Amino acid sequence: MTSLRKWRFPILIGSGLIAAGVLFYFSNTHLSSDKTQGAIGKRDVYRDGQVASADVATPGSAPVATQAILESSEFRSLAKNQAFQELTRSSEFTELSQKTAFGLLLSDANFRLMAARPEFGSLLQSSVFRNALESHSDMSRAMQGTQFAALAGMAPMQALLRSEAFNRMAGERLFGSLLARSDFHAVLGTQAFGLLASQAGFLSALQTGTMTRMVSESTAR
Repeated sequence: MTSLRKWRFPILIGSGLIAAGVLFYFSNTHLSSDKTQGAIGKRDVYRDGQVASADVATPGSAPVATQAILESSEFRSLAKNQAFQELTRSSEFTELSQKTAFGLLLSDANFRLMAARPEFGSLLQSSVFRNALESHSDMSRAMQGTQFAALAGMAPMQALLRSEAFNRMAGERLFGSLLARSDFHAVLGTQAFGLLASQAGFLSALQTGTMTRMVSESTAR
């Protein structure tokens, strides 16, 4: 009994040290595992957040959507069209191209349909239109009883009068001048322009001047 009492405390101390060692080992192993998992998780998140190379343009080149526009058959066809060439060289088209509303309007099929009609250009130049625009009057009502009454009843015209882009551009002096140009009407009437204007990169190609520049370069060759 005396011998057992003599060795009891050393045994307890030794057991405690062994238990502490085991606990330290497993805790350290778990911590290393967490750190490793965290590093992998970060790499996975980074990989998921990377942008595909197809979505990024190389330095000095046009954005992907714009590039698609420039490589389209519609653009290549228009680049050879004399009316389109003259239009892109005009000061009216160049300046208006910077405005988002103008690009949106060119993309609007209702606008292209109406702009192809000669009376539409006359409407925008008329005192009837100007007075209604300045007084914020009902344009459809203002057109009744005038030579433009037939236009007011057309569905494309009614949709256009509700268009914010059209209402923004209607008061632009250069817009009225552009509508008076024969080359503008000639271009709007082509199927190629309608298809080109409906593409995603059209607005960007127009506003950045990339489209005009490419037309100029193609005619210089």
